[in-house]
Amino acid sequence: MSKFKIVGANQSNNCWASQMMALNRREGKMIKMLARTLCLCAFVLLVSQQLFAQAVPTAVPIEQEPRHQIVFQNKNVRIYDVLIPPGDLTLFHTHSLDEVAVVVSGGKGTNEIQGKPPIQFTPIPGAVYFNKAMNAPYTHRLANVGTTPLRIMAVDVLASSASRGVPAALDTVPGHKLVLENDIVKVYRVSVDPKQSTGVRSRTLPWLRISVSQSTISVQELGKNPETLETKPGDYRWHEGATTQSLENIGSTSYEAIEIELK
Repeated sequence: MSKFKIVGANQSNNCWASQMMALNRREGKMIKMLARTLCLCAFVLLVSQQLFAQAVPTAVPIEQEPRHQIVFQNKNVRIYDVLIPPGDLTLFHTHSLDEVAVVVSGGKGTNEIQGKPPIQFTPIPGAVYFNKAMNAPYTHRLANVGTTPLRIMAVDVLASSASRGVPAALDTVPGHKLVLENDIVKVYRVSVDPKQSTGVRSRTLPWLRISVSQSTISVQELGKNPETLETKPGDYRWHEGATTQSLENIGSTSYEAIEIELK
């Protein structure tokens, strides 16, 4: 009888040992599955962070945006020649100064304020925009979705005029049309047909002329010899201080320019 009891005890011990081994194997498998799950979660989190970082591109200051080329600067203004070929777009860039933008080559574009959907616009040559950014910086990017180059002369206002003069009233001068005025600038569009002249006009504040069309003009400034200029879209001329001059179109095509006076 005792022999059978001993055999039964051994079987019981063997059964318990087998159960423990099976339990250990199951626990091992569960630990491995848990480890794989944790690794997968970490990988998904890393990829999500990278995708989120790609979805919110880092903005650069406008001075560092490669399609904004600085062509002129003094104590009052900084001029950018902005050229965006068809199918191209700028980086997200931040404006922190008030700006007057003059379109010299139009087409179809989109303006995308960071964090908002792009808005399509159709700028035409000679169009003028004032963008307020002083004390209210904004970040955006421009895209050219048309088939022609999009070119803009952007004028940042660095400082107001120190002159005690007053803005010129040129509404009655032939070929002049007021297109924009605020507490920063006063902007006229000047259009002169071939063989026509503006007549004499005077200013006491500093101002900037940006040509929009290709033509030949003669500028007669008081006390100076006449100056003949072959103008092209995007040409500019800064005038410091008081001026008295007339502008005559001596070419065969109409001349158009935007004149920006700083207050």
